[in-house]
Amino acid sequence: MFIVKFGGSAITDKTRPYTYIRGRVASVAAEIRGVPAVLIHGAGSFAHPHVKAFGLTPLGIAYTKAALRRLTAYVVEELAQAGVAALPVEPSDVFWGKTLARPEVVTHAVRHGMYPLLHGDIVPSDDGYVVISGDDIAVELAKLLKPRAVLFLMNVDGIYTAPPNTPGARKIEVIRGDVEVEGTAGIDVTGGVRKKIEAGLAIARLGAPVYYCSITDRASLREILNGGEPRNCTAIKPL
Repeated sequence: MFIVKFGGSAITDKTRPYTYIRGRVASVAAEIRGVPAVLIHGAGSFAHPHVKAFGLTPLGIAYTKAALRRLTAYVVEELAQAGVAALPVEPSDVFWGKTLARPEVVTHAVRHGMYPLLHGDIVPSDDGYVVISGDDIAVELAKLLKPRAVLFLMNVDGIYTAPPNTPGARKIEVIRGDVEVEGTAGIDVTGGVRKKIEAGLAIARLGAPVYYCSITDRASLREILNGGEPRNCTAIKPL
């Protein structure tokens, strides 16, 4: 069992609202077809602008949910065309705050040969509604599923100390604790790169290795799924 997250920056252009990048999900689907996995996609340029503009108001929630369903439809369709039967699981139906309150929805889908697909979302909580990122969801799923590995597929080939096109930016090969990073492209209301690192460390403490790879790097993805160690990704080993 694997957990695979398609980053919002990998499947959308986060600098342009509602811009889905076709073909990237399909290339991953070709590798995971037949491999048990739970999938997550980031909200990217579909949801973040609404949360930024309206906050967690009733209107902001409504616009955000509509945009997320549109993005999920693109992802599900592309996966299906590649032979991966994804089952959309809306986090607001199964999460209460940051807690996965209805895990049976996910495990039932896995048992019946489906690929549950969750996403960053706005979910109910004791305080009204809160934003939950795909990274938060990955941590909760790791607690439930005890995966062989968790993969964060991004638009770059790992975690860098600064945006990769910045002078002096350095790729981090292995993360062993908290590290200093900066920058994220476009609008991101869920914490950006730092959130991904915090989630990865939390997952590693649960005993699963974590890899941050480029979504276009099929060789590294294949290596991980076969139990190997990719050379071109940033890793966090079990802590």
